[in-house]
Amino acid sequence: MENVLDVIVKPLAGQNAWLLTDLLGRSMGVIRANDQTFAVVPEGKARETMQGMRCGPFGSLDEALAAIETHTRGVCRREREGAQPDGTEPTDTSTVIAENASTDPT
Repeated sequence: MENVLDVIVKPLAGQNAWLLTDLLGRSMGVIRANDQTFAVVPEGKARETMQGMRCGPFGSLDEALAAIETHTRGVCRREREGAQPDGTEPTDTSTVIAENASTDPT
Protein backbone atom coordinates (compact mmCIF):
# COMPACT_ATOMS: atom_id res chain seq x y z
CA MET A 1 0.00 0.00 0.00
CA GLU A 2 1.35 3.45 -0.95
CA ASN A 3 1.71 6.28 1.53
CA VAL A 4 -0.74 9.16 1.59
CA LEU A 5 0.95 12.55 1.28
CA ASP A 6 -0.59 15.87 2.39
CA VAL A 7 0.80 19.04 0.81
CA ILE A 8 0.88 22.63 2.04
CA VAL A 9 0.40 25.18 -0.78
CA LYS A 10 1.63 28.72 -0.13
CA PRO A 11 1.68 31.65 -2.57
CA LEU A 12 5.15 33.04 -3.27
CA ALA A 13 5.18 36.79 -2.68
CA GLY A 14 5.59 38.83 -5.84
CA GLN A 15 5.49 35.79 -8.11
CA ASN A 16 2.82 33.97 -10.02
CA ALA A 17 3.79 30.72 -8.29
CA TRP A 18 2.90 28.61 -5.25
CA LEU A 19 5.37 26.73 -3.05
CA LEU A 20 4.60 23.09 -2.29
CA THR A 21 5.86 21.60 0.98
CA ASP A 22 5.10 18.47 2.96
CA LEU A 23 3.81 18.66 6.53
CA LEU A 24 7.40 18.68 7.82
CA GLY A 25 8.23 21.77 5.75
CA ARG A 26 10.33 19.98 3.11
CA SER A 27 10.14 21.46 -0.37
CA MET A 28 8.17 19.43 -2.89
CA GLY A 29 8.41 21.96 -5.71
CA VAL A 30 6.24 24.73 -7.08
CA ILE A 31 3.20 25.37 -9.22
CA ARG A 32 3.92 28.03 -11.84
CA ALA A 33 1.34 30.05 -13.77
CA ASN A 34 2.12 31.00 -17.37
CA ASP A 35 -0.32 32.57 -19.86
CA GLN A 36 -3.49 31.24 -18.16
CA THR A 37 -2.07 27.74 -17.64
CA PHE A 38 -0.55 26.13 -14.56
CA ALA A 39 2.25 23.56 -14.31
CA VAL A 40 3.51 21.48 -11.38
CA VAL A 41 7.32 21.46 -11.11
CA PRO A 42 8.34 18.76 -8.60
CA GLU A 43 11.62 19.15 -6.70
CA GLY A 44 13.74 16.93 -4.47
CA LYS A 45 12.14 13.69 -3.32
CA ALA A 46 8.82 14.84 -4.76
CA ARG A 47 10.18 14.00 -8.23
CA GLU A 48 10.01 10.37 -7.19
CA THR A 49 6.66 10.78 -5.40
CA MET A 50 5.05 12.52 -8.39
CA GLN A 51 6.61 10.27 -11.02
CA GLY A 52 3.95 9.33 -13.58
CA MET A 53 1.70 12.23 -12.58
CA ARG A 54 0.51 14.63 -15.27
CA CYS A 55 2.25 17.92 -14.37
CA GLY A 56 0.34 20.20 -16.75
CA PRO A 57 -0.74 22.24 -18.41
CA PHE A 58 -3.78 22.78 -16.22
CA GLY A 59 -6.49 25.40 -16.75
CA SER A 60 -6.49 26.54 -13.12
CA LEU A 61 -4.63 26.27 -9.84
CA ASP A 62 -7.48 24.11 -8.51
CA GLU A 63 -7.01 21.62 -11.38
CA ALA A 64 -3.28 21.38 -10.60
CA LEU A 65 -4.03 20.82 -6.90
CA ALA A 66 -6.64 18.18 -7.75
CA ALA A 67 -4.04 16.30 -9.84
CA ILE A 68 -1.62 16.33 -6.89
CA GLU A 69 -4.35 15.14 -4.49
CA THR A 70 -5.41 12.35 -6.82
CA HIS A 71 -1.85 11.15 -7.40
CA THR A 72 -0.70 11.37 -3.76
CA ARG A 73 -4.09 10.36 -2.30
CA GLY A 74 -3.62 13.23 0.15
CA VAL A 75 -4.94 16.74 0.69
CA CYS A 76 -3.53 20.05 -0.55
CA ARG A 77 -3.97 22.65 2.16
CA ARG A 78 -3.76 26.28 1.09
CA GLU A 79 -1.87 28.64 3.35
CA ARG A 80 -2.46 32.35 2.91
CA GLU A 81 0.51 34.61 2.29
CA GLY A 82 1.85 35.86 5.61
CA ALA A 83 0.24 33.10 7.70
CA GLN A 84 2.23 31.56 10.52
CA PRO A 85 3.11 27.82 10.51
CA ASP A 86 0.25 27.17 12.95
CA GLY A 87 -2.20 28.80 10.52
CA THR A 88 -2.69 31.99 12.51
CA GLU A 89 -2.23 35.46 11.09
CA PRO A 90 0.98 37.32 11.95
CA THR A 91 0.60 39.70 14.87
CA ASP A 92 2.39 42.88 15.82
CA THR A 93 4.12 41.64 18.97
CA SER A 94 4.75 45.15 20.24
CA THR A 95 0.98 45.73 20.40
CA VAL A 96 0.42 42.37 22.14
CA ILE A 97 3.13 43.15 24.70
CA ALA A 98 1.72 46.63 25.33
CA GLU A 99 -1.79 45.23 25.79
CA ASN A 100 -0.54 42.55 28.17
CA ALA A 101 1.51 45.09 30.16
CA SER A 102 -1.51 47.29 30.69
CA THR A 103 -3.65 44.56 32.21
CA ASP A 104 -3.91 44.38 35.99
CA PRO A 105 -2.29 41.09 37.13
CA THR A 106 -4.42 41.00 40.33
